[in-house]
Amino acid sequence: MKKNLRNQRKEKRRQENRQFILEASENIFARNGFAQTSVDDIAEEAQFSKATIYRYFESKVDIFSSVILNSFREARDEMEKISRKSSRAESKVKDMIIFILRYYQRKQNIARIFFLEQEVMKKILGMDMKTHMMPQEEKKHIPDNFRELVEGMFHSTCSVIQEGIASGEFRDVDAEEAAYIFGAMLRGFHFRGPVREKSYSVEESADLLQDYFLNGIRRKKE
Repeated sequence: MKKNLRNQRKEKRRQENRQFILEASENIFARNGFAQTSVDDIAEEAQFSKATIYRYFESKVDIFSSVILNSFREARDEMEKISRKSSRAESKVKDMIIFILRYYQRKQNIARIFFLEQEVMKKILGMDMKTHMMPQEEKKHIPDNFRELVEGMFHSTCSVIQEGIASGEFRDVDAEEAAYIFGAMLRGFHFRGPVREKSYSVEESADLLQDYFLNGIRRKKE
C-alpha cells in the first residue's frame, strides 16, 4: 500500500511537471513564435534544466505539438460543457460564440502559428494547412489524436443545432452543414486581417455573429 502511494505521488509530480512545462512553453511560443524559440528558452522559462525538459519531451516539435493538442483539448472540453447546459439552444450558440472568441483572443499567437505558419504545422502534425483548407481534398493524414479533438468540438456544435431544430427554435437544416458554417464564420471574423479596421468587444462580436448566423441578411416578409 505504501509503495502504491509513493508511485502515485511520483506520477502526480510527473504530470504536474509536464503540465508546467507546457504552460511555460505556450507562453514563450506565443511571445517569440515557433522558429525563434529554442529548448534552452523553454527550460529558462519553466526554470527547469534542459536535461529535465528532455525527460518529458523528445524535441521542440514534440513540445509544440503537445501545446497545440492541449489547447484543442481545452476547447473540446468547454464546448462539450456548453452543449450539456440546460439552457435553450439559442443561448448555447451565444455561449459557444463568446467562448470561441475569448479562446482565440487568449491563444491568438498560437492560433496564428496554427492557421498561418503552414510549414511549421506540416512539420509538427504532418498537415499541409493549405491543402486541408480545401474541401475537395481527402484529410486522411490528420493525426488521430488531433482528429478526435476537432471532431469532438464539431459534434458539440452539431448537437446544439440539432437540439434547436428539435425544439422548434431553428428551422430544419442540415446540422453538419450549419456547424461547418458556424466554425467558418467565427474563424473568418476573428482572422479578418486588414479588410475591416473596426474593432469590437467580445460581447459586440458575439451579438453580431449570433444575429448573422441565426437570422442572416434576408429581409423578413411583412
